[in-house]
Formats: sequence, structure tokens, C-alpha cells
Amino acid sequence: MIITDEFVIRTIEEQDIDWIHRWNTSEFRGAYQESPFESKHTLIQGYQKDGFCSESFQMLCIEVEEQPIGLIYIHFIRNGLIGLGLVICEQARNKQLGTRITSTITAHLFANYDVCRIQADTDINNISAQTVLKKSGFIKEGVLRKYRYHHGKYNDSVMYSLVRE
Repeated sequence: MIITDEFVIRTIEEQDIDWIHRWNTSEFRGAYQESPFESKHTLIQGYQKDGFCSESFQMLCIEVEEQPIGLIYIHFIRNGLIGLGLVICEQARNKQLGTRITSTITAHLFANYDVCRIQADTDINNISAQTVLKKSGFIKEGVLRKYRYHHGKYNDSVMYSLVRE
């Protein structure tokens, strides 16, 4: 668990499944996020299997004042390489919170894991997410053509990375 003055990042608990399921929509995730449908049953099975916390993947809850406001996705791609994803609810957007959360989780990952590189990608039109990544120290590496599928079409994505120096 990571506790700051502003937010808490913690593992998923069983009672979180309801709101995760409600948030699993394109309306919640917004214009730039993929939102594959996962049934509540599938989410329960995933939670029962490993609590969404395995050697290859972790899903973490972000809370503000004991209310869930978002999710962090950590993909352990291979030794030394982590893929990072973040989605926060609309009410918590545009408050610089995304930058503080991203900076906190990346510092935690570098301090606690043998990781050389953390990477994240976002839709080429998602300027807010790109700003969060830049302010969190990530460097733009390039464009992945037709990399994301959402809202019925393929879109280009921008890849960013942060490396251990």
C-alpha cells in the first residue's frame, strides 16, 4: 500500500469488483481508452484466482478520501520492463492528480523492483495523458501506427518511457 497526503494506492479488494464492473465502459474510460467488456463473473474469477496481483500483472485501486477514483495497471512484460496504465474517473481529471499518481507509482516501482524501463502509451489525440507522462518524467519515443482499438476503429498511439539512470 502506498499512502500519501492526497491519495492511497492499494491492492484490489473483493468489494471493489462492483465499481470496477461499473467502470468497465467506454463512457467511464472516456474517448481514448479501450474498454473490452468483462462480465462481473469474469472479474470475480480473476479476483479469486490471484486478487489481480500476480508476477505478470497487477491492478491497483486509487482512493481519495476512502473513495475509489481510479485504477493502475502494471504489466511485467519481461525482466526489467514494465508497462504502466492509469485510468481515473472524470471528476478527478484535470486536477494534476494524474501526474502525482504517475510520479508516485513510478518511484515506487523503481525503488521496489529490479526494473530498468517503465513504458506507457496513449492515444495520439489524448493530450492530457501525454502531458501527465511528460510531467512525470517520461520521454516520448515515437508513434505506434494503428495500435489502439476503441470506439470502433484503430488509432495511432504515442509511446513514452522512463528509464532508470
